[in-house]
Amino acid sequence: MYLGWIDYGMLILLLGFSVSIGIYQGCFRSKQLTTNEFLIADGRMMILPTAMSLLASLMSAATLLGIPIEIYSYGTMYMYWIFAYFIGTYLTVNLFIPMFRQIGNLSIYAYLEQRFSLTIRIVITLSYMIVTIFYIAVILYGPCLALSQVTGLHIWLTVGSCGIICTLYTSIGGMKAVIWTDVIQTIMMFLGVILSVIIGFYDAGGIKSVFKSAMDGNRIQFSTTTLDPSIRYTVWSVIIGGSLYATAIYSCLQTQAQRYLCVKSIRAAQKVAWINFLMCTMMLFLCASVGCLLYAKYNQCDPLQAKLISKPDQLYPLFIIETLGRFPGLTDIYKRISIGNLMSDEKQASISKILSLFIGFLVVFLAYATSFLGNNIIVIVFQISGSFAAPILGVFLIGFFIPRVNSRSILIAFICCLLFQTWILIGATLTMKSQIGKGGRLPTSVKGCLSSFNITQVMPKNQSSNPLLPLYSISVMWYSFNAIIIIVVISLLGSFIFGSNDPKTIDESLLISWKNVFSCNWKHKKSTNLKTNEVNTIETQTIEQESIL
Repeated sequence: MYLGWIDYGMLILLLGFSVSIGIYQGCFRSKQLTTNEFLIADGRMMILPTAMSLLASLMSAATLLGIPIEIYSYGTMYMYWIFAYFIGTYLTVNLFIPMFRQIGNLSIYAYLEQRFSLTIRIVITLSYMIVTIFYIAVILYGPCLALSQVTGLHIWLTVGSCGIICTLYTSIGGMKAVIWTDVIQTIMMFLGVILSVIIGFYDAGGIKSVFKSAMDGNRIQFSTTTLDPSIRYTVWSVIIGGSLYATAIYSCLQTQAQRYLCVKSIRAAQKVAWINFLMCTMMLFLCASVGCLLYAKYNQCDPLQAKLISKPDQLYPLFIIETLGRFPGLTDIYKRISIGNLMSDEKQASISKILSLFIGFLVVFLAYATSFLGNNIIVIVFQISGSFAAPILGVFLIGFFIPRVNSRSILIAFICCLLFQTWILIGATLTMKSQIGKGGRLPTSVKGCLSSFNITQVMPKNQSSNPLLPLYSISVMWYSFNAIIIIVVISLLGSFIFGSNDPKTIDESLLISWKNVFSCNWKHKKSTNLKTNEVNTIETQTIEQESIL
């Protein structure tokens, strides 16, 4: 069953509306000639639309496709992410938002130059760009997979069309277009999930029937407290590892942190973060309900084993088709290392638009490549962000709390962490197979399937002789925790080996006291507004004078 003409009409209308927002914001309402306007909407956005945009950038189609299949396969231990979201939001509100608003720069990585050196800023910015390109590619792959499932179109066609549309409205309309398009998409996400939950419960015989089926299938779990790091979801792995992951995603990626600069004040930015937390919690409950509905519907005929779908992430789109089918309907680096004539604000905005266009097409290609990966889409997101975004969080935390660590020590620690995380990621991707049983993937059945077919299960190769298998078997939930520990330990060791800073030489406004972690009122040592003349200014002195390669 594929979409009807009415469904195609609604789809084309939605995609066309997204492009029209970009054209309106970029060509009619404003020409997007300045970096302030293009990148942070002049700091004049309202709180609720900005919070909805933050939600859309964090909880995309990867979430809608990924969380239900994780509940279906691993049970409700995933719900402990509510605590991780809370802790991540709390730390973002108390530590990162005040600091980012204080430094008075469009790039949050300007802090790293002031605290450490220009080299650290450039290295971290390059790392951010790489992780973001791969991250967005996976995020783009999510809706394209769903679109391919419900339309029958080839994945390459759906990736190309969605990618080009996103690239167009972003490059033309800037942050204003992104935010208002995200508002529409957030509303559609909530409406779509709520509708599928309501009709799903109705078709399944009611809420009681659905959760009884989930209980009988051991999907309702809240007491997995084992310390075994190979178990994907435990109380400790989600709360500890998930909290660090959430903090890294909320605070240390320019694409997310940029939203906090789109509103007028620190207090407004903090409200954006808390409203986002509330909406994330609501979406998590909805997705968990979808996961239980999936199990209630398919517990006797698993579509993956029955060859009805080829990837786990296609399960929710299949559910939608069967349930609702009857109802129709880079500039930071370039600017900073330019030591000749200063670029005009108009030129910076033009370069931003060109880079948006180039990176957009690169993301389209990588999104297509993502279709060949075997993991669930949400797991791929955890792997990428946990491996490469969490080390950036570690650098910021060192900068905030340990003034003795200098640029050389933190650079060595960051590079070592990236190498280790890359090694573990590649090893886990090449060797790991899902385990069946307690704490791993829960069993499913095909006894209730109507058609007869042969099921061939590929047995994993015996890897007991691989001494590194326990290391590769570490749950993705622990990736962020591992990154922070490596950054802290190696940077402190580096301070003993290569020397350390005199804390008195570090600008106190760049440091945070530990008591601020538990305080809701951080008294800022200085307050800086993001004015246009400050954006155009390129600093010529760094905390440590170092040459670039």
